[in-house]
Amino acid sequence: MVQVIRSIEYVRKEAGVIFGNKPEAIVKLINVRGDSMEGTIEPGDLIFVDVSVPYFDGDGIYVFDFNGDTFVKRLQKVKTELFVISDNPRYREWTISADEMPMLHVAGRVMLSQSQQFGRHG
Repeated sequence: MVQVIRSIEYVRKEAGVIFGNKPEAIVKLINVRGDSMEGTIEPGDLIFVDVSVPYFDGDGIYVFDFNGDTFVKRLQKVKTELFVISDNPRYREWTISADEMPMLHVAGRVMLSQSQQFGRHG
């Protein structure tokens, strides 16, 4: 049986510090699958995504759809292209050209990640 986290609750003051006083409606929680961001975000980690940023808003880690596939990757703008970067060196970077921008749909910008690593101690 797979356990699913249904909610995480924070005291309002603590949430304000952690999330920069952003309204709870714009912070979404996603469980990451895959290892392409390993080293920064591990498989199974939880990420907190600011969905009030549905566009590229400077270099950072984003959740986005490109041509029907969903990704959690680092985006970096160089001239007119967006570089799509995996922090795991086993994956190659790729680019989104100006002509391909209509295929890019940003869901939000990753604010934080929370490890889900478990350690057995007995």
